[in-house]
Amino acid sequence: MADKVKLNKNSLREQNINLKLYLEFLPTLELRKQQLQSEVGASRNEITAAAQELDVILKSAESFAGRISGMLQELKDTVSIEKVHREIINVAGVKVPQFRKVSFNRSPYSLVATPWIFDSAVKFMETAIGKREQILILKEKFALLDKELTKTTQRINLYEKVLIPQTRENIRKIKVYLGDQQTAAVCRAKIAKNKILKRTAD
Repeated sequence: MADKVKLNKNSLREQNINLKLYLEFLPTLELRKQQLQSEVGASRNEITAAAQELDVILKSAESFAGRISGMLQELKDTVSIEKVHREIINVAGVKVPQFRKVSFNRSPYSLVATPWIFDSAVKFMETAIGKREQILILKEKFALLDKELTKTTQRINLYEKVLIPQTRENIRKIKVYLGDQQTAAVCRAKIAKNKILKRTAD
C-alpha cells in the first residue's frame, strides 16, 4: 500500500480484490475482538475471586498467628514446593496456562518437639501457597489474553483507518484517471474524424 498505485485496469482489478478481502476479513477480526474482550473480563474476574479466597485463607490464620510466630523458619524448612501442575489450554485461539494443583515436599518434623497447632500451620501454608501459585498463573493467563486483544484491536484499526480507506481512495484515483483517458481518447477520435471529413470535403 505504501507504493505508488499504478493507474491502469490491472491495478484497478487488484485494488478491488484487496478491498473485497479487507471487508470480508474485518468482521472476523471484530468477532475475535468480542470473544477476547469476554475472555479478558472473565480472566480478570477469576483473579479477583482467587485474591478474595486468599484473603479469607490468610484471615483464617489470624487466630493462631501469634502462637506460631516463633516457628516461621521451621515452617519454611518443613514445607516447600515440589511442582506446580499446569496445562496449556486454548482460549479464543490463544494458548494460555491453566492451574491444576501444587505438589509439596514435607520435611519430617518431630511431633513431640512441635506444638499440636504446627500441623494446622503446615496445612495452612500449603493452602496459602497453592492459592498464591494459582493467582500467579491466572495473571499470566490474563496477560496473554490482554496482549492478544491489543494486537487484534490494532489490526482492526489498521483495516478500518488505513487499508480500507486507502484502497478506496486508490480505486477512486484509478477510475478518475481511466475516465479521463477514455474521455481524451473519444475527443481525439472525434478530432481525427473531423479532419478526415474535412479532407474528404476538400
